[in-house]
Amino acid sequence: MGNVKIDAAKVTEAKKSAAIVEKSLESTHKKCKSVISYVEGASWSGKSRDAFLTFMELIEKYHADVKKNYKKQKKALTALEDYVEDFENTSYSKDVKRL
Repeated sequence: MGNVKIDAAKVTEAKKSAAIVEKSLESTHKKCKSVISYVEGASWSGKSRDAFLTFMELIEKYHADVKKNYKKQKKALTALEDYVEDFENTSYSKDVKRL
């Protein structure tokens, strides 16, 4: 097994960055759905409308998938922080600190 070093400052930085990414994903997904809704209700017709709408629907599905998978990454970051805290409270860690 390899050496593992967890830098608490980097974990905190990653969590802050993750919050920014989460807000951005939510915002862009919402805007994408809004554009689709607008185009569906507009009087625009023809091949260019259909092509644009298809493109936007693909983008919307992509954003939905990224949001879904992002939640797993956020959960992993939170769990990592919890695991580090749990490890620091183990008898092994306390014994080493007393050396």
